[in-house]
Amino acid sequence: MKDAIRRAPLFADLTARETDELRASTETRRFADGALLMAQGAASDGAYVVTAGRVSVTTRLPGGGETVVGELGPGDLLGEMALLLRGGRRSATARAVAEVEALFIDRRHFDASVHLLRPASLKLLRRLGLISAARLRSVHARLREVVAARPDPALFRPLPAGDGAEPTRFDVRAFLPILPCLREFGAEELDRLFAAAAIEAHERGQVLMEEGKPADRCRLVVRGALLACHRHGGRLHQLDVLGPGRFAGIAAALEQGDTSATLIAAEHSTILTFDAAAFRALWAGDDRLALRLTNAVNADIVQLASTASNHLTRLTTQARAGSVSI
Repeated sequence: MKDAIRRAPLFADLTARETDELRASTETRRFADGALLMAQGAASDGAYVVTAGRVSVTTRLPGGGETVVGELGPGDLLGEMALLLRGGRRSATARAVAEVEALFIDRRHFDASVHLLRPASLKLLRRLGLISAARLRSVHARLREVVAARPDPALFRPLPAGDGAEPTRFDVRAFLPILPCLREFGAEELDRLFAAAAIEAHERGQVLMEEGKPADRCRLVVRGALLACHRHGGRLHQLDVLGPGRFAGIAAALEQGDTSATLIAAEHSTILTFDAAAFRALWAGDDRLALRLTNAVNADIVQLASTASNHLTRLTTQARAGSVSI
């Protein structure tokens, strides 16, 4: 099993000692041809890393039946949402193609290890976030292609217009505990996070970040809202609206890559802005703040990716039907 762990990209950052530590949260499972690894709609109890064989992934169609959405092989990750989100349900069905061997990461054991701040589990949690960030970037790229191929006017909106009004001033630090993403943070943890940030006020229509630029900053919306969008010439295609408690530019900052969306203030907004390197240092720590920050960031990236995937599915379906409406 140790060799299988070392070969899988999910475990690439682990030391030999951390590989041994991970054994308490994993077990090897074998499946015969056609056997079920997971069923759509079932409770999520853990994730698999395929070490041998092939796995077919399908989802149910609205009118009945199933459609194949992918096939996974050695090193691929399956069912990782069980480790990122609590109380979820399987979003797809997975069956063995011929004989399959896979490492199963039990969510209960993994959660216990994370709670104890075990280094291997913290590294895996961060790696899972980076995997979600890569998927978000991929979906954003596909959305840009779909819209560019069929630029229906209904897909675009104008740039939010500024009105010159001054944003309302308030005690930003006192506001942080009520933000959904920070509710599990203690007072000392919030103080450390706040000390690492700068407070920015942006008027409606102000551009904060351009798609394709290096992510040297990331942001947390405290009040107001940011529009995540793609520019198509002088027009904007809306991807998401990020309100209080939402991170902006976080995926690219953690990946140390270029941003996949333009960020524009949709209304007067108060933002905590972090230097990307300083934020990564907090995120990559081995203390309780790092754990809470990783959980908050992962949940936000998963939400971003889910919104983008749903939007892509809707646009693709409408394009096939010959109409676009948003």
